[in-house]
Amino acid sequence: MYNRWERATKALIEFQYKREKDNILISLKTDSTQIGTFHRIATIIYALKLDILSGELSTTHENGIEYTIDSFILQAEGQDTTKAAFQLGMMMDSLFSKNTKFEEILEKLQIQEPAIGTFFRENPEFIFSDLPDKQQTCLYLESSAGRGLLYYVSRILMQNHVNILSATIETDAKTGRAKDSFYLTNEQGQPFASTDLALKIRNEILAPIQSNSN
Repeated sequence: MYNRWERATKALIEFQYKREKDNILISLKTDSTQIGTFHRIATIIYALKLDILSGELSTTHENGIEYTIDSFILQAEGQDTTKAAFQLGMMMDSLFSKNTKFEEILEKLQIQEPAIGTFFRENPEFIFSDLPDKQQTCLYLESSAGRGLLYYVSRILMQNHVNILSATIETDAKTGRAKDSFYLTNEQGQPFASTDLALKIRNEILAPIQSNSN
């Protein structure tokens, strides 16, 4: 099945989905490029009990306008994929509506926090490195995969006013580990791997398991 939304009056420019067995392939384009855009997308996906297996996030310019273009493969195990895909499209439409506040959507969803400790109990890796030629910071994250991981990590990035310019999301089919690379800038549009911000983000992401170990 294939569907497409196009709205000239809303920030969601295009949404497409296609069912593939137990998975849903989606792509979206929006002129919403502010800090927290990916977190909002990840929140809807998590709330609908879908899991991001892989994905590509990018930022592009067309005719002087900046767009976010993302594509994901989502796992909809145990669900009707047609219903899940339709609900996702409707929620995305509401999410990027200029007349709808994200806080209002959160209240309706009544999201439960994921089991964060399960993501980082087996040798998680957090590597921050600056890319001087691109004026970006790469965050490489490797950990146990699970539904809600990207919802959790992207929320911390948003709370620290970090902008996700692009990303590659992967799940190793053999090990079941997430291997994700995020290309970031701070609030001033600068790389930050050598600053206190990188350590702060790492500590906040790992805080739940660090507190449990004390």
